[in-house]
Amino acid sequence: MMDLVEVFIVAMSPSVNSPGKFALILEDVSKKNRFPLLIGQAEALSIGVALEQIKTQRPLTHDLFFEVIGHLGARVDHVWIKEVEGTIFKSEIVFKQDPEKEIRVDSRTSDAISLALRFDSPIMISKNLLEEQRIDMDIYVGDSKRTAYSAYTLEELENMLQKVLEKEDYQSAVRLREVIAKRKNTKP
Repeated sequence: MMDLVEVFIVAMSPSVNSPGKFALILEDVSKKNRFPLLIGQAEALSIGVALEQIKTQRPLTHDLFFEVIGHLGARVDHVWIKEVEGTIFKSEIVFKQDPEKEIRVDSRTSDAISLALRFDSPIMISKNLLEEQRIDMDIYVGDSKRTAYSAYTLEELENMLQKVLEKEDYQSAVRLREVIAKRKNTKP
């Protein structure tokens, strides 16, 4: 089995180069590698709803799938970003009904991520693909050597959250809340 690395969402914002699309930035915490995915508006909405744990009046498509999968006694074990062809990432959703039964389903990466968020399941990528797709953070970050949220303490993250909320930068607030929640849930 190839070496898989867990990644999580650190940013989602409207794409500057592709109007009507959103850039979803995923990061490997241990290596501090980041890579972008381009997704549509509907997918960005679904991912944003899951990140913020917003309850909608009627279920969105991914909420419906979450309910159906649960009623069938299954769960999303993890999603695997398998490969990229051109600019299209291809993924697989790995479902488990019990420890013995695993079901793998081909998926668009944005759909896989949206379901993973609802099940609080890991998003995985092979080390090789991550290395191929990673972006050079030195291009985007000036003199600061802290390019990943993992380089900040919990207190520093909470202070950043307060500052972005004061500036009404809600997109950054979403990202920071997710990182803070994940950090609090993984503390021993």
